[in-house]
Amino acid sequence: MNKFMTTFWHTYLSKVKAKSFIITTVIVMLLIILAGNFDKIMNLFDSSEEVNTVELEASEEFTQQFSAVISEFSENITVTDEDGDMLLTVEDTVPITATVESDSEISSGQQTEIEMALDSVNRQMVVNSLDLTEEEAGLMAAEINVDFQAAESTADEDSTGTGGMDEPNYLNIVIFYVTVFVMFFVVINYASQIGTEIAMEKSSRVIEMIVSSVSPVNHLFAKILAIICVSLTQLFFFVLTIIAVIYFVDIGAIISEFGLESDDRTLPMIIYSLVFLLLGLVLYLSVSALLGSFVSRMEDLQQALLPITLMSIGGMYLGMFNLFNPDNMLVKITSYFPFFTPFVMPLRVLDSGTSHITVWIGIVIVIITIIIAVYFAARIYKRSILSTDKGIIKNIKKFNKDG
Repeated sequence: MNKFMTTFWHTYLSKVKAKSFIITTVIVMLLIILAGNFDKIMNLFDSSEEVNTVELEASEEFTQQFSAVISEFSENITVTDEDGDMLLTVEDTVPITATVESDSEISSGQQTEIEMALDSVNRQMVVNSLDLTEEEAGLMAAEINVDFQAAESTADEDSTGTGGMDEPNYLNIVIFYVTVFVMFFVVINYASQIGTEIAMEKSSRVIEMIVSSVSPVNHLFAKILAIICVSLTQLFFFVLTIIAVIYFVDIGAIISEFGLESDDRTLPMIIYSLVFLLLGLVLYLSVSALLGSFVSRMEDLQQALLPITLMSIGGMYLGMFNLFNPDNMLVKITSYFPFFTPFVMPLRVLDSGTSHITVWIGIVIVIITIIIAVYFAARIYKRSILSTDKGIIKNIKKFNKDG
């Protein structure tokens, strides 16, 4: 155990103290802080100012209607009799033609609020000019309800009792985007690191001295665990920065500004995303160690890790291209393929029709695959650790012959 921990701490500390680790971590943390202060940064480049009062040059009827409506769309703008921050001149009604004048530029948000208020007043004046009853006016403003059905989808609803995916929640979609990009970034970064660690030791023959004091299996497991802990350390700093931004910045106002709201799928989405992020990391690092065990020269490393790169890219694109259609057959099938599961299964969580049992089946599949990958990585590493054969194919054939 002492030798295992010695290898673990040596690998872990060397990676954490590396300049690449520190620079990358600091850059991502700064990006998170900038994202949390996005509204303040935009205000630095926005020359417009917030206006609080508006003076109307219109009929008494229009003034009364606008004063009642503007409070529904804006909490800051109020109507005043004279000397307002801006002057609203109504040139014509039904439809409304108006001009808004101010000493400074009005922000785009307040321009939208004024336009929405004028649009509401315009509808009221149209209703009044047509002499419609309240019931007829309500019918004009009523939303249409169209249900598009196909024969196959109707049959599926009758058999399953579900009606497909609900209207997408954009906060959950943002969580999915962040999870996929972070997973892809971590996998590409640390998969190459674990492969490089193993290949470098074998190519430099340093491993001959190492295995004389520690067993190859313990050495491999210490390397894998150390790299996993390094990646988790980096993720810890990212999460810590996010928590600090949420605590010090009114993140709720920013989320509301972009129209993002949580629903009953948000909490499961966060939990399952973190679970699959961790499992995906362990899975790809274990397979990277497995592939790196076949390599005896650094020149063959990129070729050996090519499957990892292709599968991670494939998983990411599967999730991105099916973002608004998580219940199609391609997503359902690939969500059970262990190397795509960490990327695709969180997408299925977006669909309210996906049960927890389905998600847990994906979790079990990934865990079983991790166990198999670690088992074969240990066997291959132990048998090929002193191999001097050049080329991946020769090492694979040698392993099959020895097995």
